[in-house]
Amino acid sequence: MPVSLSGQFRAQGRQALAGLQAWARDANSKAPGSFRVLHYDDCSDLASVREVTRRLIVDDRVDILIGPYSSVLTSAAAEVAESHGKLLWNQGGASDKVYEQGYRWTVGILTPASRYLTGLLPLVRQTDPCADSVALLRVSTGEFPRAVCSGVEATAPEFGFNTVMQAEFPASAVDFSEVLEKLSTWKPDVVVVVGRVSNDLRLARRLVESDINAGVVVAVAAGIQEFQDDLGNLADRFVGPSQWEPEDACTPDCGPSTEEVIASFQRDGHRHVDYPMAQAYAAGIVVQRCLEEAGSADSEGLREAVSKLEFTTFYGRFKINGETGRQIGRETLLVQWQRGRKVIVWPPQAAQAGLIYPWR
Repeated sequence: MPVSLSGQFRAQGRQALAGLQAWARDANSKAPGSFRVLHYDDCSDLASVREVTRRLIVDDRVDILIGPYSSVLTSAAAEVAESHGKLLWNQGGASDKVYEQGYRWTVGILTPASRYLTGLLPLVRQTDPCADSVALLRVSTGEFPRAVCSGVEATAPEFGFNTVMQAEFPASAVDFSEVLEKLSTWKPDVVVVVGRVSNDLRLARRLVESDINAGVVVAVAAGIQEFQDDLGNLADRFVGPSQWEPEDACTPDCGPSTEEVIASFQRDGHRHVDYPMAQAYAAGIVVQRCLEEAGSADSEGLREAVSKLEFTTFYGRFKINGETGRQIGRETLLVQWQRGRKVIVWPPQAAQAGLIYPWR
């Protein structure tokens, strides 16, 4: 596994590594010696992730190649894996773009970025029948922010919303005065922020300190514990997407239950379990099931097996598009920070709260 132990994705990279290592330990407790996790720091860097991926495939001749965290790094790793005919299990890159390159050797574990906020506008419509305007604010670089915002923009007319404002900012931005001024002018009902974690935190703080009114404010980083750790009670009422939450327990037909997975993480001293850790563990379960089906670690056999399988893990339903490798079996959750707690507010069958609290 190429993993970001340093650089901008180090927090999520370390979580992903912890998730994969916990899965390997648990799998080995039932079949000793079956799995060993080999990893190198990709430094959150494109050149490094390409070299690390090549090294794992060519020099180490790994049986199973798990992808890194982040869409941009995953795309680079997928390109290398494709050139070597090595199946890449994509546990950390949600961008749709990797599945639009005609690649055969990439399999997605995550809901794609364009569907990250599928439930947002239906949820807002349910909460406020009069809401009709959306503002999209995103970092100017990277595939993931563009895909998330495009997904919201594409579905807006269906639910009676207009995208009244779109703004970009550089990843290095620390002053969001111009963005806030535009928001004050447009007064959108829904504000969506998609940046790097540091962008989301800074802009969220500025929004709280401003006099801007909005019905719902979404920040992609609001789905992780770091958001609340950094902002404290200022995090309340922000909404965010989450690939997984422990409260959304489903009955798996493959692998351990949610309770067993959480207990495994707690043995390692993890008090809070965010989705980057859970999705890496889930990737291990998916690989294990496909190995059983294929009977070997040969990429061709695994690719054929995974195209036909459909099953449920603690992480949710797993099913891919057999041609593209894109995940089609599951949807993301929406969560809101309420009085210091992360509460599921969408989809309705998983929601812990009937309606979201208005942001302001």
